[in-house]
Amino acid sequence: MTNEMIEKLEKAGFKRWTKGDKDRLYVNAKELGLELSYYKTGNVSDARFCGDSISNSEGRRLYAAKTYIDLTSDTIVSDESKLAQKVAEIVGVEPENYWDKRIKF
Repeated sequence: MTNEMIEKLEKAGFKRWTKGDKDRLYVNAKELGLELSYYKTGNVSDARFCGDSISNSEGRRLYAAKTYIDLTSDTIVSDESKLAQKVAEIVGVEPENYWDKRIKF
């Protein structure tokens, strides 16, 4: 991945983390289009992803998912395939399978 692309992603909300031989760009689901509303109790009352309504439990799962781009192996990694797909769309990669949680580019 080029330095220009890394800078573009950092401006879009990705956070760079390096330690030892690891070099990653992390992003949270809210930066990718997750919108959550809460009751006063703290429970999710409404969840949307990229404008589409999703279940409250799916909204909680997306919020808690770890999503990053591994810069050493040029791989998108996420706990949730929807988030991996959204990052692939931002990066300009066409995944082989819609359900992939690990996308090589």
